[in-house]
Amino acid sequence: MLPKKLAIMPIVNEAYSGAWRHTGEMIRLIWLPGLLYILVSLFSTFYQTREQMWLAVLLNLAGLFLWPIIAVAWHRFILLGDMTSKAASFHFGRREARFLMVTIFLFLMLVPSLMFMTMANQLMVSSPEQQGTISAFAIAGLVLLGLALAYLPRLALLLPAIAVDDAPDPRQLLEATRGNYWRLVAILALTSLPVAIAYMLLTEFVAAIGLPLVLALAFAPVVTIYLAVLNVAALSIAYRDLMGPAGTRPPQQQPENPLA
Repeated sequence: MLPKKLAIMPIVNEAYSGAWRHTGEMIRLIWLPGLLYILVSLFSTFYQTREQMWLAVLLNLAGLFLWPIIAVAWHRFILLGDMTSKAASFHFGRREARFLMVTIFLFLMLVPSLMFMTMANQLMVSSPEQQGTISAFAIAGLVLLGLALAYLPRLALLLPAIAVDDAPDPRQLLEATRGNYWRLVAILALTSLPVAIAYMLLTEFVAAIGLPLVLALAFAPVVTIYLAVLNVAALSIAYRDLMGPAGTRPPQQQPENPLA
């Protein structure tokens, strides 16, 4: 049986329209962790932490741990209709910890390529005569980057699986996303680009009329959260369309070629 093909524009439209229609639920679910993230980001932006390394590390860790709280809550609302009855939702448990670990793993896929590219760049500065070594490092970095990017969008569907407590099986996800790589890339790009472009235009407008750039920077954490909400929605919808409703997937047979 051939894998399903994701419908790009309907998923992008649903991600945007869902965020608009359910703004009230979104605010209720994430206002507390979202507010804390905004405060942490603003403090990191406008307070000099270079001389206080411990404070910089603490702020980065705070932002890192707030991300899964926001993302898991929105994943579960989209896929399960899960809504808290409390005035504020703030929970970091085993589910959020697993979500954070997988998020870190996905980013670590890029680390080897970045290491080789960094070494190539350093050699170009310090020892430009070592052209062979520089070329080898650069090529290795590009190859590793290509391999990481080949699987990163597909394995990103592990995140909604973990958020709704579906047993994450990378092989099943790779089989289900076969033939959908560029569709996933297009979905994530089209979900993010309008907001990113709008923020860039806002920054240019603020600079053009002579207002302090700090006004635009103050909006950056809000834009970041909104982008995260949209991307969470896009991944949730793609996961639902490929794997079926959360919690209802039957056991699948071993795929013939899961890395196709």
